[in-house]
Amino acid sequence: MTHARMIALFVKPPIPGLVKTRLAKDIGNEAACKIYRYLAESIIDQIRVSGIQMALFFDGKEAEELPESWRKSAVKFIAQNGEDLGRRMVNAFRNLFDDGVEQMVLLGGDIYGIDAAYLKQAFDLLLTNDMVIGPAFDGGYCLAGFNKASFDASLFCDIPWSTERVFELTMENALARCISTGILKTLRDVDRLDDLLAIDMKW
Repeated sequence: MTHARMIALFVKPPIPGLVKTRLAKDIGNEAACKIYRYLAESIIDQIRVSGIQMALFFDGKEAEELPESWRKSAVKFIAQNGEDLGRRMVNAFRNLFDDGVEQMVLLGGDIYGIDAAYLKQAFDLLLTNDMVIGPAFDGGYCLAGFNKASFDASLFCDIPWSTERVFELTMENALARCISTGILKTLRDVDRLDDLLAIDMKW
């Protein structure tokens, strides 16, 4: 692979009942799926605007389960691999770094507010930092990126995923390892009804 920079997008096939299950408890499976698809397609559109190549890391068995328009926007599709989110992220970073990518940013497909400027800023921060991270309002983070030379898989070990301490503990790990970190503005995962009510999303 000749791409120096790459965005890795974690996605799930937009199937009612399989995405945004916490949100679906309040608004139903169909509406929750519609919101997930809107968020993912908005991010894919902004990645396209940024001009940075994208790899889709999908949750599932076949890339063909993803919408064709999503697949057409990516240069490669790879099944997520790992027993938890941290291991899946580590494997994604290693996959692309082993393939020749020098700077990589990874993000989820359910973030509100991602735009091309935010993505470009992430890569700009990697010019002067080992790592970049985009905090989320729920205490986690929506984006993480590294330079190949500074990637440290141990940052993702012993993290209680899906808790309000994910960002805090990740930053503690980075500080302990002397990993310089650029921090982006805080964005919102749309996981619950409160998240949906907090944003002005025309879905």
